[in-house]
Amino acid sequence: MASVRIQDLVKLYGSLRAVDGVSLAVEEGEFFALLGPSGCGKTTTLRCIAGLERPSQGEIIIGAQPVTHLPAFERPCGMVFQSYALFPHLSVFDNVAYGLQARRYRQGGPVRKAAVLGSFLSQRAFPLDAALRERVREALHLVGLDGQEAKAPGQLSGGMQQRVALARALVTEPAVLLLDEPLSNLDRKLRVSMRGTIRKIQQALRITAIYVTHDQEEALSLADRLAIMDRGRVVQLGTPAEIYDRPATPFVADFIGAENLFPARAIPSGPDRTLVEAGDLTFRAAGQPKAERVRAVVRPQAIRLARPEEPLAADNLFRGEVRFGAYLGATARYEVAVKNLVFVVDVPDPRPGALYAPGDQVQIGFAAESVLLVEEA
Repeated sequence: MASVRIQDLVKLYGSLRAVDGVSLAVEEGEFFALLGPSGCGKTTTLRCIAGLERPSQGEIIIGAQPVTHLPAFERPCGMVFQSYALFPHLSVFDNVAYGLQARRYRQGGPVRKAAVLGSFLSQRAFPLDAALRERVREALHLVGLDGQEAKAPGQLSGGMQQRVALARALVTEPAVLLLDEPLSNLDRKLRVSMRGTIRKIQQALRITAIYVTHDQEEALSLADRLAIMDRGRVVQLGTPAEIYDRPATPFVADFIGAENLFPARAIPSGPDRTLVEAGDLTFRAAGQPKAERVRAVVRPQAIRLARPEEPLAADNLFRGEVRFGAYLGATARYEVAVKNLVFVVDVPDPRPGALYAPGDQVQIGFAAESVLLVEEA
């Protein structure tokens, strides 16, 4: 394990500041995620840590060693790429062994270097000693690929190919594991399964991991802490619960999945209470923001839905009309128009015979404590 420290990292591509003054501290054994939209600088930051990009400014320290100017092969990192980057002409075993062979090339004398280089040019693996072959088998066992050693990557599913890429990164026993959107090419069911595998392996090995993704659910379910990035900068840093429950800016609230995010005016109405004017509605919120202009956030799962004749008690209660509904199995999602606002509402464990249809008159209710007021940046 090793900690990772980034101080005032800048990466320029001409006049474009792809990374703009990023400072981060990742602790030993921590699973850390970089989350943000495409083009926000998260992958460039990861590649700078790996040594695949040279920073324009700033410092990177892994453990106690400054590595900013070290080449990639001298850094104690293992990298898992989005595209897998497997050699199609080598077997699963030899793909995983590649890192060990490359290390032999770097550390060996002229004769050994020539032998290793020749092995790749002739599309055959350079023989490893018994200890290193056992290490390859252990890495394959760790990712659940026992019995697949002799197959070519093209004979494997996408999920199995990603496991090969993960084993190849782990076999060199890196201090830091770097993962660049490794699950983006997989279907949803396989993504969920693979992220569980990655997390279990990381916890079992107690390895420091930095994971890049644009998928909010992935980051929230995997990370001990995460950094939200926007336009090359870190805009919020914290645990998944902190960021989900207390987004620092409207951008973070929107990106992390706040479907009900309304421009609003906050009016103090008593100790730790606020009236919120959003569109044509006024509703109650807990707490008092410092600013008058805010964004009001109400999570879909915090809103209760009922027919007009059914009893429903809540701090905020309104009549509305269903505009859209979708049955999703474990939940049903509705869009409910209330005056000039549209609320997204999630109903857990819906009964198929009691679903709402577009045009149905309904009432919605939510507690004052469930209203989050995010101050405008």
